[in-house]
Parts: sequence; structure tokens; C-alpha cells
Amino acid sequence: YLGGLDVCGEDGQFTYCWHDDIMQAIFHIATLMPTKDVDKHRCDKKRHLGNDFVSIVYNDSGEDFKLGTIKGQFNFVHVIITPLDYECNLVSLQCRNDMEGLVDTSVAKIVSDRNLSFVARQMALHANMASQVHHSRSNPTDIYPSKWIARLRHIKRLRQRICEEAPYSNPSLPLVHPPAHAKAPAQTPAEPAPGYEMGQRKRLISSVEDFTEFV
Repeated sequence: YLGGLDVCGEDGQFTYCWHDDIMQAIFHIATLMPTKDVDKHRCDKKRHLGNDFVSIVYNDSGEDFKLGTIKGQFNFVHVIITPLDYECNLVSLQCRNDMEGLVDTSVAKIVSDRNLSFVARQMALHANMASQVHHSRSNPTDIYPSKWIARLRHIKRLRQRICEEAPYSNPSLPLVHPPAHAKAPAQTPAEPAPGYEMGQRKRLISSVEDFTEFV
């Protein structure tokens, strides 16, 4: 997973990645993307940055960062980092007017250099979730799901594709139901009782074929 970055190096050779047990984040970093002479308006970079819900901006210009500096359809929230003295930073949030109520922009935080990456990342992840909820409101039929529900939906779509392609690629895959007239092979007494697995702990095998139907 590269977050939409080109796998052949068109968007640079490196980027930063973070993950924990249940989440992974790929960062689109403008300074790590190549600056091409033929791309005067930097469209190659903006096609990534302009489509991100959240941007982290390190502002050492001495001036206030203006919302809308990065043009794009999305860019709902900006995490603004302003360096201060004594190895500290001011971290604040800016958001579009239609995001008010989902993101708290009233409180700024003074954060040390040591803890800056952790705090900025957490604020960006929370703001990204709020942005996804906000974006889903534009389509009432597509309510924002949790990460687990979204994962199950992907599994279900993948399983459906495999079921459709299996008869043509490998008929032996056990994903296609046998014909109604097919007879199950007779079991010998040596075989384990149906519904249980071999092993020290016997576990009842569920008869539900597609558990995602419960979600």
C-alpha cells in the first residue's frame, strides 16, 4: 500500500510510512517528490496533495498560513506547525467552514520537538476520520463505516470476484457450489464427525458461508 504513489518512482524513491496493529498511513511529502522542469505548475505533486483530506504544514515563514494555499477539492483540515524557541512548537488546526463542529480549532498546543511527530500524527489521523465522516454526508446512501466494516466490505467484494473468476481459471477451487444432483462422498467410520476439526481442541465449524452478511 503506497497511498496512490507511483510504484515505479515517478513520485520519488522514498516516502514516510507509519502503522500500528490496525492502521497504516502513507504520507505524501512534497519535498520528497521530484520537481520536474516540464511541470511548471507542479501538477504532479498537487494531484496527491490536493486530494488529501488533511495536510500537515511546517510553517517557518514567520507569516500566518492561509487556508486555501493548497488548491484542491478536498483539503478539509490543516495541521499547522510553527517552530518556537526552546525546542518547542505551536501546533494548531485550521479547517473549512463546513467542517466546523467536527474539528476543534479553538485550542492550540505547545509541543516539544521530541513529542512533535507523535502529536501531529495523532491530530492528523483524528482529523482525517472527521473528514471522512464529513465527506460521507454528501451521499446519505453511503454512510461512513468503521474500519472493520470497510474491511469486511472489501473482503466481500474480493470474494465475489474470485467466485466469478474461479470457474474459468481453476474449476477445482472449493468456492463454487456443486450441482444440485451431485452426491456427497460416503464417509468411512475412520473419518471425524462432520462439523469438527482434527486436533487437541475440537471446534465447531460454522455452517454460515458468508459471515459478512451479519454486518
